[in-house]
Amino acid sequence: MFEKADYLKRGAKAKSLGLLIVGIVLSGWAAIAAKAGTREESVDFARQILPILSDKCFVCHGPDAKKKDFLRLDSFAGATKDRGGYQAVNPQAPEESELLARIYDADDPMPPADAEKQLTEKERELLSRWVRQGGQYAKHWAFVPPQKHRPPMREEARGSIDAFLAEAMEKAGADFAPKADKAVLARRASLTLTGLPPEPERLADFLADERPNAYERFVEERLASPRYGEHQARYWLDAVRYGDTHGLHLDNRRGIYPYRDWVVNAFNENLPLDDFITWQLAGDLLPNSTLEQELATGFVRMNPTTAEGGAIPLEFQAKNNFDRTETLGTVFLGMTLACARCHTHKYDPITQTEYYRLFAFFNSTAEHSMDGNAYAYGPVAKAPQNPADWPDWKRFLKRHSDLLRRAAMEKTVPPSALAEFAKPRAEWKAGKWKQSPILQAEAIFPKEEDWKEAKGLPGAIPKSSLPKPGKALWLSFEVQTPEKQMLWLRFAGGNGSAVFINREEVSLQSSASWWQSAILAPLLFSKGTHHVHLKIAGSSAGGPIKARLENPWDAVAKAGSLKTSNEEKRLLLLADPAGPFHKLGQSALALRLAREYAAKEPALTTSLIARDLAKPRETKVLRRGEYHLPVGDALQPGVPSIMGDFPKNAPRNRLGLAQWLTSQNHPVVSRVIINRVWQRTFGYGLARSPEDFGAQGQYPTHPELLDWLAVELQESGWNLKHMLRLMVTSRAFRQSSKRRSDMDDPENRLFARGPSHRLDAEILRDIGLWAGEMLDFQMGGESVKPYQPVGLWAALAHPASNTKRYLQDKGRRLYRRSLYVYWKRTSPHPMMTLFDAPSREASCVRRSRTNTPLQSLGLLNETQRVEMGRMLGERLLRERADDAGRLDLLFALLASRPPTHKEQAACLQLLDQMKQRYQQDEESAAALLAIGEATGKGTIN
Repeated sequence: MFEKADYLKRGAKAKSLGLLIVGIVLSGWAAIAAKAGTREESVDFARQILPILSDKCFVCHGPDAKKKDFLRLDSFAGATKDRGGYQAVNPQAPEESELLARIYDADDPMPPADAEKQLTEKERELLSRWVRQGGQYAKHWAFVPPQKHRPPMREEARGSIDAFLAEAMEKAGADFAPKADKAVLARRASLTLTGLPPEPERLADFLADERPNAYERFVEERLASPRYGEHQARYWLDAVRYGDTHGLHLDNRRGIYPYRDWVVNAFNENLPLDDFITWQLAGDLLPNSTLEQELATGFVRMNPTTAEGGAIPLEFQAKNNFDRTETLGTVFLGMTLACARCHTHKYDPITQTEYYRLFAFFNSTAEHSMDGNAYAYGPVAKAPQNPADWPDWKRFLKRHSDLLRRAAMEKTVPPSALAEFAKPRAEWKAGKWKQSPILQAEAIFPKEEDWKEAKGLPGAIPKSSLPKPGKALWLSFEVQTPEKQMLWLRFAGGNGSAVFINREEVSLQSSASWWQSAILAPLLFSKGTHHVHLKIAGSSAGGPIKARLENPWDAVAKAGSLKTSNEEKRLLLLADPAGPFHKLGQSALALRLAREYAAKEPALTTSLIARDLAKPRETKVLRRGEYHLPVGDALQPGVPSIMGDFPKNAPRNRLGLAQWLTSQNHPVVSRVIINRVWQRTFGYGLARSPEDFGAQGQYPTHPELLDWLAVELQESGWNLKHMLRLMVTSRAFRQSSKRRSDMDDPENRLFARGPSHRLDAEILRDIGLWAGEMLDFQMGGESVKPYQPVGLWAALAHPASNTKRYLQDKGRRLYRRSLYVYWKRTSPHPMMTLFDAPSREASCVRRSRTNTPLQSLGLLNETQRVEMGRMLGERLLRERADDAGRLDLLFALLASRPPTHKEQAACLQLLDQMKQRYQQDEESAAALLAIGEATGKGTIN
């Protein structure tokens, strides 16, 4: 390496030879430049030199140099340091720079002869020119806050985007391609914004619209469509590794789909992206956080988890937060942080200590590191299963909160009095649960010999079901109460259900609610032993037989205060006519709200959310990233210094982290986000390594345009629809996508032709369902399970997993949009995987795009694809009278254009062949038409 001892071993002869070679090279350049009478082209350090140093030199001479005094080439100070009579880079005497001697030294070169990566001649030439020009350093482009450069003005490039692109094209001797056909443009914009083609009727209207702003009006319709949010959400769910299962070991179900539905709503409502980021990182830490803000923190809980036997909780506490920290790096910073887990980053200026400071923001979340293989674990929020019901639920919660705020319960009764009241009432007992056989609804008090033990109660009787209408089932149990007190009975039952205490009927007032499948009965007991009978009337709603008693004063007795009682429990305390809050005069309203809550609860689901511990966990650097090897002092949460200071007065928690990420001077976040928006609009990002904006990533093709877009995003109020509008209305987007024979730009780095790339898995499926009029546009709710090969999950799953068996959905759920397909992380839907969808086990911000024979086989033979073809064929037969018209409709639906003469001839020839085949084999025709569960809308002749 560049150490004095090593250098002396080579001997003076080698140095003299190396310097002689360098001198000759430099003299030759000088002579050539003088002869040409031109000035040598300036070398750009960030764009040309840093990538070489990072790729070939930093592995030994970068931020993670192993020895304290080892040569560092990642900074000007390190490269120019006097190393005992020589410098790696000598700005005053470039020809004496040791770097030049070593890269040309045949005996002891740098990189060493056995290094995996060697310098090319072009790289040596660039390094030599850089040293000759003074060897100056500059900060890596991504770590410099973006500036909004004024776009160059050209008459034919009216928009800022086009002006930047036109300038680069002009330097390359090129210009924009001709405009795309109007129909092609309509399809391109519709797929980009909504993931679906334009409807044939709307396409025809657009093609006939001669107004100057026809295209802009079309774009606005797409942006306003609810399909917009569903499509944009898909990219985000890839990035945050959304899944419906835990992802490890049993890979069981877990409840988090309301987070997915929140993402869809956030995009449709055009929530500013700075709020979009803040809510996900710290919605729970905002003042008076809303339902949506809490659901958004599912982002923090999205990491794969486990409860595997033998797993060490402390180890997975670290692993869960490694995943969160590194996902934050990928999604928001465009940085590969994983290597800094074990040592200082080898390529980027991020120290191991800074990694663990970032890690500390997540290390104090309240959920247990072991998930218990449970659907809901750790803190959860309740929300209606259908997002359309969220507004009603929020209004109900506001009534809830308003009542409790008016009651000011903590101020009304001191904690000592609460504890004194609650403690004796926590000594109640219930037992001897029995059940009767199913009887006629009018029967009352079954005979003694008919009763048997009720297994599963309190709770639910296993494998039971509510009686049918006209029937009833009875439960009985004993209650012992040490004081006069209220207990609450929860059960499910139909109209006609009744409760009796010591054979005296208790009034059950019905409550108006969304659902009538749950009953909350307040039972006031005197001191002593009581016998309770519960008649459960039949109901067509179905569901298990369940019943349980609860006492909200138990938690008060245990805590000595109200601090552990949630809002629902406080309502019950407030409604208690025998309790100390009865004097507030709110008992009747509290009872109504409590009953309404109980009635709504069956239609609620839970979603994992973030909460922080009252006392933060201690975070230290982990040697080699090993959970059991903490070293040094405890760390305060912090951020990588290369990306700017933590905001003054910001809290050192996830909310402060969000404020840092969305601050105006943050160098990378707005760049990273807008680069991915550009990527999904044009097919490729301006920086073509969207997951890595560091020294190992690719330099942007148009750095000034990327900066302009990043600042415009901030100045627009983080308005995503505004940015997409700018992109899809640009001349660059409207170009023809045909390959150009006049240009050598196969990767379209100049963006001198329109976007053209393979469609993603979800779009392929959705277009097929849409074209055959099968697509179910219901939004949100629990994920769906369309057709899948039998036994696939069983072959891959742990025997104890509750996702071992794939229970295919029926009816309309088979045809929901692909965004809602169930995502089992260890076995995603095979047609998603076949077309390059990720497993969602880790963050993915750029899908691969492959072309394989297996994809063709899947499109031809997979059940849903065959069914799509069958239903599309029926639609063509139903809506057009002849084969030529049917072919025109087919192309209008799938390609938004008429077929060419060549396409028409080929398709009609294939149609004739298929007609002959199936006319001769009616059995095969019948078998083909029987594939799938969809029923036709018309008659096939």
